[in-house]
Amino acid sequence: MSKSPSPPPPTGVTTAVEGDVQIDVDEEGFDDDSTYGSLASSSESLASSILKFRQENGRKYHAYKPERGYILPSDELESDRLDLQHHIFLLSFDSALHICPAGKDGKPLKRVLDAGTGTGIWAVDFADEHPETHVIGVDLSPIQPDFVPPNVAFYVDDLEEDWTYTEPFDFIYGRMLTGALTNWPKFFERAFQNLSPGGWLELDDITFPALSDDGTLKPDSALSQWNNHCIKAGHMIGHSIESAKEYKRQMVEAGFVNVHEKLYKWPINSWARDAKFKEIGMWNEENFCGGIYGLSVALFTRALGWTKEELEVFLVDVRKDLRNKHIHAYWPIWVVYGQKPE
Repeated sequence: MSKSPSPPPPTGVTTAVEGDVQIDVDEEGFDDDSTYGSLASSSESLASSILKFRQENGRKYHAYKPERGYILPSDELESDRLDLQHHIFLLSFDSALHICPAGKDGKPLKRVLDAGTGTGIWAVDFADEHPETHVIGVDLSPIQPDFVPPNVAFYVDDLEEDWTYTEPFDFIYGRMLTGALTNWPKFFERAFQNLSPGGWLELDDITFPALSDDGTLKPDSALSQWNNHCIKAGHMIGHSIESAKEYKRQMVEAGFVNVHEKLYKWPINSWARDAKFKEIGMWNEENFCGGIYGLSVALFTRALGWTKEELEVFLVDVRKDLRNKHIHAYWPIWVVYGQKPE
């Protein structure tokens, strides 16, 4: 879907790119080294049905508000993939849990919200690092652990419903939410309303399609076709997987200031020369090759009308591309953060 060019960023808005990823080559050619509580928005008790899951195409999905149409599974395979994804973020951020100044500017963090917490791994790590902070994680699925630090609480809730928290947050964090929400401007409005003055919002998210800076990802490749199918399907069912491209603009329009945007590049496999990017690519290959059926099946069957058998045959070639070190592709990962005026 073509879009008109974005206007120049307003004052106090910055965009940065982490840097180029160099291809790893040597004299012989390409390197082949394989080196739960109650609902946060309601006083009702947690219904037993919420703890159940729906079966679809061999995977489990959330039972709470199935009409929301969330496109990713909620099962053990997906939980393992999400925890691996957490490791990749830590590698990218040099072990930091976030990029924005929250908690680093001398201001205490009393309350933090992990929006779309998934397995809760980020919330638990953050609570361990900040024992003085009360951390709340919300998600459509109750897949978080039972034993957590005393300053963490998890709730089953829908971010697209009204937020009725009784106290504001000093920091709201969201990660890999692309495809999860249907009304992003409303999300930014709710986040703004539920932040303390001077509080921060940070979103870390992937955008599609995968890109290559040297043209090695061909338009007719299976990986490119997969990207295009996913983008089309996401728009068809109202769950765009290109949402991060608009976060900076939408954050500014919601009233945030000191808005920053930074692009990270995650190689699809270990084709990169730099040791850090090579390791990120190695784990990224595992993350996508192992999880691509779960990433794809709802989009392809619900929107495009494919059978799961047709999808599985197609994904054979997509995985080959993801493992091909001659394809110097990467996933664009956007970090966008801004502050509520004091």
